[in-house]
Amino acid sequence: MLKRDFTQEYIEKLHYERYHYPYALVQKRMEVMYLKSHGIKHKNICSLCKSSKTTLINSLH
Repeated sequence: MLKRDFTQEYIEKLHYERYHYPYALVQKRMEVMYLKSHGIKHKNICSLCKSSKTTLINSLH
């Protein structure tokens, strides 16, 4: 499992940008990162975002 440390400032930026960024693909990636920052398991993130595990991993890199 990927281990990421998210600062509170970064989490707040993700929260804003996941709805306001002009490109839908980037919004989806930010949603994945936002959910990860809250400790949600990869399996659940994939289910919530309708993404494959490969897409999830690529978004987190």
